[in-house]
Amino acid sequence: MKAFLLNPPTGRYMRSDRCQAPVDTRIAEPARPPMDLAYMAAVLESMGLECKIKDYPMEQKGWDAVSADIEHFMPDLLIINTTTPTIENDLLVCDLAKKINPPVKTIAKGAHFFVYDREIMNKFKGLDILIRGEPELTIKELAENNDYSGVSGVTFRRSNEIIRNTDRPFIQNIDELPFPARHLLNNRLYLTPDTKETLAFITVSRGCPGSCIFCAAGLVSGSKLRIRSIDNVIQEIEECITKYDIRNFFFSADTFTWDKQWVIELCTQLTKKNLHIRWGANSRVDTLDEEMAAGMKKAGCYIIGFGAESASQPILDRIKKGITVGQIEQAVNLCKKYNVNSFLVFIIGLPWETHDTIKETVKFVKRTAASFIEVNIAYPLPGTVFYNIAKENRLFDDALLAGHDYSNPLVKSLSLSTQELIKLRKKILRAFYMRPGYILKQIAQIKKINVAFSYLNYGIRLINNLLKT
Repeated sequence: MKAFLLNPPTGRYMRSDRCQAPVDTRIAEPARPPMDLAYMAAVLESMGLECKIKDYPMEQKGWDAVSADIEHFMPDLLIINTTTPTIENDLLVCDLAKKINPPVKTIAKGAHFFVYDREIMNKFKGLDILIRGEPELTIKELAENNDYSGVSGVTFRRSNEIIRNTDRPFIQNIDELPFPARHLLNNRLYLTPDTKETLAFITVSRGCPGSCIFCAAGLVSGSKLRIRSIDNVIQEIEECITKYDIRNFFFSADTFTWDKQWVIELCTQLTKKNLHIRWGANSRVDTLDEEMAAGMKKAGCYIIGFGAESASQPILDRIKKGITVGQIEQAVNLCKKYNVNSFLVFIIGLPWETHDTIKETVKFVKRTAASFIEVNIAYPLPGTVFYNIAKENRLFDDALLAGHDYSNPLVKSLSLSTQELIKLRKKILRAFYMRPGYILKQIAQIKKINVAFSYLNYGIRLINNLLKT
């Protein structure tokens, strides 16, 4: 039995269910390997299936390559990784695959299906099964059974009927999952933004106790924090080093720093083992403290990403972020103290955004000591509180959801039009990146020629994006 798992050739996106952002319009974030596909492939390989993974956008290949690969491999299962912005084009692969290999079972996964599973099944007749939620155990049961009526977490087609099974409970012990099938990935496609070395993403936990209204983390991962054991994480790191010669990592979690004792112990073990690795992680600004910052730096951490969201306290309160502007500043200063890069991500265009709240964010980015920032324009992911609020207030056209994203927006706020938000995003980015002192500081920190070229390329891309009308 064969399984073909793919990112369709519909654009370079972060295709995790939580984050569905485009890669090419972002400032300094790396492309991410399709870890959900790699986890599913590992599960299927453990059952004896022959698997193949292709990331067509990253390989810069189109539909002709998809057709050729399906015809050559002739899979029994075709598993498609989708995003809401690309879904209309992603699922074209179903009819393509059925035309080449009629018996193939077409399966799609994506956060979109938590809400719009029936609508998608009705529209795409070549699609057999949708996975809602964590896919690893679901794909195992789908491969084991021809009758899907007992498989939790799926919506499937039976004759002319669309059946929505019960939701699947979250996996409580994620140590039980096999390591992702990295041998099926072209790992050299996924590089650090600065040194252009191979970068591996390691999932260290799932679940987020936060309640931010715009985020899909609670929907796709749940509110309970489920953390891997430190030994299990280190074993995967060591596998990456010995099998794939990878020493650059991003420790993927909804919030890496939520459990302080776990973070301290992981950093202690990494330091003791002296693995000579370089890594980054994300954090809330209110969960990082001095002890963690010091330990993370000593263990090889060079960058921490923070969801700052806004420098307007009323906006932070309305979106239920649970932080203060002062805490954003404190987190940045901690990183600066321990010589760790800080990367702030802002989101504008939520319903209560005004010119005045944007001015507060502009003022903040002009003075912050952060290393990098990114500015997203709010995107109403189905199933989030923000989606419901924006829909009720007619702040976007639901029919146009596919085809838009964080940098190609369709929302407006109660006070600002979509076009105004696009201009204001660029204003914030210019206010931060075009400061002469910032530019000189970044140049002074460059120690290697390959890093200089990387910074130059990102600078050119940033300028081009800011100049686009």
